[in-house]
Amino acid sequence: MARPRIVFRCDASPEIGGGHVVRCMALAHAFRAVGAEVTFAVSDETPRTVPELAAQFPETARGFTGETAELERLEPVDVIVIDHYGLGFEYEVAASSVSDRLLVIDDFPNRQHAATHLVDTTHGRVAAEYAPVVGKDTVVMCGSDYAMLRPPFRARRPVETTAPTPPLNILATFGMTDSHNVSGMAAEALSDFAREMSLSFVLGASAPHLYALRNTIRKMGHDWRIVTDADAEQMAELTAKADLVIGAPGSASYERCCLGKPTLLVQVADNQAGNAASLVEAGAARLVGSVPHVGPAEIGEAVSELLSQPEELGRMSAAALRVTDGNGVDRIVAATLTPDGR
Repeated sequence: MARPRIVFRCDASPEIGGGHVVRCMALAHAFRAVGAEVTFAVSDETPRTVPELAAQFPETARGFTGETAELERLEPVDVIVIDHYGLGFEYEVAASSVSDRLLVIDDFPNRQHAATHLVDTTHGRVAAEYAPVVGKDTVVMCGSDYAMLRPPFRARRPVETTAPTPPLNILATFGMTDSHNVSGMAAEALSDFAREMSLSFVLGASAPHLYALRNTIRKMGHDWRIVTDADAEQMAELTAKADLVIGAPGSASYERCCLGKPTLLVQVADNQAGNAASLVEAGAARLVGSVPHVGPAEIGEAVSELLSQPEELGRMSAAALRVTDGNGVDRIVAATLTPDGR
């Protein structure tokens, strides 16, 4: 294959967050590394939600709305990548007119696909689970061996982990938009432990509860840090320095695992349930609960328990490191670009 041309069709917004775009950017960097020409096709709202996208991929085309007719705007390419729960089977069939190779990224085998290649990075997922919803020739890549990590995370992967010593450095991150204001719950929950930790919050500048979070922390009088619109380098650095992460069980879970970080999970979407369960089973995380059935009391209790168990944090850290080696994007690129498509 000559210099391959790749189009990514994904979106981000305050409602759906930025996770789809972030993991697609990780994969896009890997395609670029082998000489591919990469373009993103997104909604107008997407670059506002993920400012890093336009900076790293200036070829981004905007104005996509999810209608199959929009595919007429695209010239034929070697691979089209779709990472979007709102674009179903009909859209995938239409996308086949743009490319002979269609790579779909999904998180649960509950809908039909017209993909030639499919990736589900959920830890413990196996390809056989997708057999009823894909074609017999579809190349299915499942499990956390295919986790899509951005270069700065891969570069910081440690050889081994050790149990932390107090005071702990805690990172709280629930997606770019954090529409449920779990950050605010965490701030309230951790106020009583302020002397036992340093705490950083990460969310997007467009997050609807950002002002409220700042106001809450100011009233508490803590010197906790709020980082907005962290790019991959900054996010990787913050994660690498953390002794414990409190976060959602989305695709960023694998960034933490690659760096060997134990996590307290708060589920904020139904599609995160499988990810959460598998990470808990692997020993890399504990599930505090799911929105709207979790609050400051539950978060505070979970943190308090781990503060008294540094050896458990050490075990969770080692378990997290075993979940993924960080090289998933290379495996996906190799499988997608091989001459026979397998």
